[in-house]
Amino acid sequence: RHCVVMDLVDGYPLQNINEVGDPADLYNKLMNLLLKFANHGVIHGDFNEFNIMIDDDSNPIIIDFPQMVSTAHPDAQYFFDRDVTCIRDFFRRRFNYESELAPSFSDVMRVDALDAEVAASGETKQMEKE
Repeated sequence: RHCVVMDLVDGYPLQNINEVGDPADLYNKLMNLLLKFANHGVIHGDFNEFNIMIDDDSNPIIIDFPQMVSTAHPDAQYFFDRDVTCIRDFFRRRFNYESELAPSFSDVMRVDALDAEVAASGETKQMEKE
């Protein structure tokens, strides 16, 4: 019933990167990904520099999803806000970059039910049927 699918990620953990060409662009890509995941019904739950790889073209690749939760989880907003804060704090510390722009949980507009498809924590049997 369970399997692990792996692929070699041609990139480097964000934690190991000290400079990026355009911190604002990378920051925006990451915040847009956070919101895109939530729009599809899932919150990563551990969205930080240890779970983000950067390829040679400065594109982020997100890894380590086992702790993801549904946007319907009772603590979904807490996890979403924590993921946003992790990225904001990291960019301020590492790249001396701060943006006034960041998504909030109220920006989430469901377009899909990935949480039901993968049975993310907080997804209910009723949601699965719908």
